[in-house]
Amino acid sequence: MAINRKRIAAFSATVILLFIIIAATIPRVLEDVRLGLDLKGGFEVLYEAQPLSPGGVITLESLRQTAASLEKRVNALGTSEPEIWTEGTNRIRVRLPGVTDEQKVRELLGKPAELTVVGPDGSVELRGADFVEGESLVVRDDFGNPGILVTLKNPEKLEEMSTRLLNRQIRFELDGELLTDPVVQAVITGGKMRIVGAFSQTEASELADIINMGALPLKLNEKLNQTIGASLGQEALSETLRAAAIGSVLVLLFMLIFYQLPGLIASFTLITYGWLLLLSFNLVQATMTLPGIAAFVLGVGMAVDANIITYERIKEELRSGKSLPSALTAGSRHSFRTIMDSNVTALISAFCMFSLGSGAIKGFAVTMILSIVLSILTNVYFSQWLLRQLGRSGLLQNVRWYSVKPSEVNAFGSREAHEVKASHRSFNFTGSRKRFYIFSGALTIIGVASLLIQQVNYGVDFRAGTSLDIQLSQSVSQQQAESIIREAGFQPAIVAIGGEAANRVSLRFNETFPPDSGNAAIIGDALTSKLGGTASLEENTVDPDIAREFAKKAGLAVALSSLGILVYVGIRFEKRFAVGAIVALLHDVFVIITIFSIFRLEINLPFIAAMLTIIGYSVNDTVVIFDRIRENLKSGIPRNREQLEQIVNTSINQTLLRSVNTFLCVLFASAAILFWGSESIRLFSLAMTLGLITGVYSSVCIASQIWLTLTLRKLRREKQNPPADADPYRMSAMQLEYEDAD
Repeated sequence: MAINRKRIAAFSATVILLFIIIAATIPRVLEDVRLGLDLKGGFEVLYEAQPLSPGGVITLESLRQTAASLEKRVNALGTSEPEIWTEGTNRIRVRLPGVTDEQKVRELLGKPAELTVVGPDGSVELRGADFVEGESLVVRDDFGNPGILVTLKNPEKLEEMSTRLLNRQIRFELDGELLTDPVVQAVITGGKMRIVGAFSQTEASELADIINMGALPLKLNEKLNQTIGASLGQEALSETLRAAAIGSVLVLLFMLIFYQLPGLIASFTLITYGWLLLLSFNLVQATMTLPGIAAFVLGVGMAVDANIITYERIKEELRSGKSLPSALTAGSRHSFRTIMDSNVTALISAFCMFSLGSGAIKGFAVTMILSIVLSILTNVYFSQWLLRQLGRSGLLQNVRWYSVKPSEVNAFGSREAHEVKASHRSFNFTGSRKRFYIFSGALTIIGVASLLIQQVNYGVDFRAGTSLDIQLSQSVSQQQAESIIREAGFQPAIVAIGGEAANRVSLRFNETFPPDSGNAAIIGDALTSKLGGTASLEENTVDPDIAREFAKKAGLAVALSSLGILVYVGIRFEKRFAVGAIVALLHDVFVIITIFSIFRLEINLPFIAAMLTIIGYSVNDTVVIFDRIRENLKSGIPRNREQLEQIVNTSINQTLLRSVNTFLCVLFASAAILFWGSESIRLFSLAMTLGLITGVYSSVCIASQIWLTLTLRKLRREKQNPPADADPYRMSAMQLEYEDAD
């Protein structure tokens, strides 16, 4: 084949230019990533708003005004990068990274700030809403004494009050507590009033800030709060980044070793994918959280799937005797539909997670959605384009470069080239389907028994209460921790010791800590006073109403995800395939819940995120097998039970290497997070790792076998009740379904 210099130039220029751009911009891209509280430390609270007066109505405008007032309070504290937004019709979420004095912030934000000016007779003369927010200033008199200059919205009202109360004392009160009680010394015109008194500079500044904030239109009640110490966040960040690096390097090495030249291209497109994912994250101003990093790493593992599907198909085409350009074209064309079907099912789960999730879970979903979209662009279109440019350039034409041995290549047009068969060793999966059913049935019985006897260990996200994770600077025993905490006057429902150095104390209380109790700090101080050293705390408090809402949304997310996948698979394939896919994914979810129930592992919101990810991954794997069954049904017409079983068995064996390789790549990422990542997402990583194993098992041993069982029943019914004009040589209705399929 002649050398095509234009293709070589296009390939080289694209790779070199993109490499230079990535190398030049990646430091800035990494610098611009916004870190969440679990990586940076800080305070987050979800408020539920109520009208100040009985019978009052909450409007969207009053909710926005309240959020704006909260933002002004936060800005007055000098907090960097605060995030404050409304949720629904009566909630406001406040996220403050880097906050060290959480109790002070909590007190300031939680106050309804009913600012009033009270006359000598106790009547309210002015309210906070009468003052112009942001116009109050600290000023000094001729002797350098600080005072506050305030501006009112209605100058006439101020003039009337000052005339009536001249030389009399008035009181500035916040929620009934005295702030200052100046004397009206002159009739005030122009709407500006100077408040003087024995203020220090700090006191004057605080009073000016309170007046600037004005009266909050609504009363706020805490429904959920989370506090993470800065050192705990930094440790989680460093641990998770280390795990991410290990997992990503393992994936890249695997692709290079197993797929050689295509693996090198895959590694480059994966690096491009990672760079684009970070860039997109910054463009949409998303916040990177601990689950978000986990989703990023898992996304790298799952993005490999598109490359593996394409490369395995290209290897099949090469083994059939096709030339390299023809194999590249056919492999890319045949794999495209499978890749798109598998990614759409994963998107369905991600969108359900985003729609019904909150906080870090929504961030996880955003990462997954971006990951899937960018994976299609880079690891499907871009990867295949690069491979075609290189494959048609005339260079590197030997099939060894594409991980195919010359001895495996058949003469094109030969019987072996057209025969529907597995490429390598063939396992009889269909002959063992009864064993698979028995094994899965036994797991189901064990799971039901465990759920009936000891149920599941719900975390505070679903049960309500307060959980504390305390990172100590030295190790502690279970007995020591329990003794110290009980001496401090607390009775937690659960006390657990974790961490590599046995220096992490995890507590769970079935009751919620009051917002102003400071109980978390008291427990931390009690531990450090007895053990010495320092402590970094993570507190998570969930109100019962929010816990019920979380549980409802979690169940709804799983149900909607399953329903969406059922509908999609039913449309793209047919109902027997859809039934097999749903049974398989429900099998996966139930097995993971069973394992967590047996070992009393905690089920929380990150666990639900793991379940939805597993659902997407499991169906992804299942769709690949289903697509190959459908394809083989077009070329091989089964006349009896044995032939149909052979087609299913062959289809599984043809896609088995892809299933195993994809499983290994995602496992590298998941296991890296499990063993080297942060303690905070260890259970999430465990659920993901177990889900990968069950996902491969269910796709091969459950989903395809269910389809086979249902189809055999249909063929049996056709045989028992043939049409009056039946032709013994014509295809059955089942076979016609696949002749007419896309």
